[in-house]
Amino acid sequence: MENNFEKLGISSVLVNALSKQDIEFPTEIQQHMIPLILSGKDVIGRSETGSGKTLAYLLPIFERLDFNVRGTQAIILTPTHELAAQVFRQAELLEESSGMDVGCMLIIGSAGVKRQVEKLRDKPKVIVGSTGRILDLIKRKKISAHLVKTIVLDEGDRLLEDGHFDDVEAVVKSTLRERQVVLLSASVGEETRRRGKRLMKEDALFVEAKTGSLVPQGISHFYILTTQREKFVQLRKILAGENPERAIVFLNNPENIEVTVDKLCYHGIKAVGIYGQVGKLDRKNALDDFRGGRVQVLVASDIGARGLDIEGVTHIINMDVPEEPTHYLHRAGRCGRKGAEGTAITLVSPYERRWVHKYEKVWGLQFAQKEMSFGKLVDSTKTKKDLDKPRKNKQKQDEIVEEKPAYQEKQRKKVPPTQQKPVIKKKEKMEEKKEDLGFLAAKAKKKAEKEKNRLQNQKK
Repeated sequence: MENNFEKLGISSVLVNALSKQDIEFPTEIQQHMIPLILSGKDVIGRSETGSGKTLAYLLPIFERLDFNVRGTQAIILTPTHELAAQVFRQAELLEESSGMDVGCMLIIGSAGVKRQVEKLRDKPKVIVGSTGRILDLIKRKKISAHLVKTIVLDEGDRLLEDGHFDDVEAVVKSTLRERQVVLLSASVGEETRRRGKRLMKEDALFVEAKTGSLVPQGISHFYILTTQREKFVQLRKILAGENPERAIVFLNNPENIEVTVDKLCYHGIKAVGIYGQVGKLDRKNALDDFRGGRVQVLVASDIGARGLDIEGVTHIINMDVPEEPTHYLHRAGRCGRKGAEGTAITLVSPYERRWVHKYEKVWGLQFAQKEMSFGKLVDSTKTKKDLDKPRKNKQKQDEIVEEKPAYQEKQRKKVPPTQQKPVIKKKEKMEEKKEDLGFLAAKAKKKAEKEKNRLQNQKK
């Protein structure tokens, strides 16, 4: 396979633009896909995360643009706003470095539609964004779909799921029959291929980067056995012991993200969160702070696992076990990018450990059991019984405490000042005592005299 971009059919203008970004040689997926996209073929491509899939379709799209036509010629659909913004930045950078007047535009649902309509009057040639908003603007006839030559489904397996497929199909069918459809993802299963081919021509091709695994080789996969209640404690121990420069913490339930961020910040750990309910500006600021190193931890749902390319992420921590094997694949792929080393740690309860074994089987991974000991990640042989021991000991202590009579200190009743007895000194008390004894003696003497007089009267 040729090892430079010019031999793949890329013009010198774009090759020079890549050189400015220190990109000299194409990756394997780029070598496979660039010639096919340039030829107009429908393609389904699969390669590991961080393998250069974005440039694999951006370069041929830029190469095929007709600058005599005013209107949108390529639409790139993504499942998340974060991925759309990332692709848009890459397209803008390529446009700026090459000097080509492409007019790329980002269209996502959380932005103001009026402003987007105004920008569309400039006739951008490449549009990147979310399916729902782009479909809405096509229906309003603000986007001229009949000029579109290429539609890209980035992270296509997610876009073709039940919740997205109908809108994606509507966008594709709004264009002419001669359009080209390109689908890429790190995980392309049989269902994704079947649905993808429904949108493509009969001669659509499937290509795969065969070098490397689905997950980058530089990632170490660990799991820590713990209870559900202790997961946050384990998270703090990991962050304190490993002290990663940048770490992403994943949760399944977006509602728990804000709580987790607040807890981390309370304990002095700089953290931000992104999830679907957060506004566009807040999500952008959170990612900017994380990229800029102003924040150490990014807490996210699976929305953050799709296509985010953030340099310097060394640790991925799954507080919740991913619900699908493909979700673990995309989560772990956020670290160890571009040949760097990374660590993926999953916190599992005894019941959840079976998912780890499933990931090993599905993706051919090797998980090592670890635990945090004196601030270090060490090998562990903990079992469910070891987790139950502290709980049983605590129950025994509680039972012993219940058997012993509870000691209650007698509280003195507060008596109003009017009812309080006067304080009597010791000397006064002795005098009172003497007086009491004298009174009793006199009384006894008087009683004895009465008794004596009574007896005398009886004799008489």
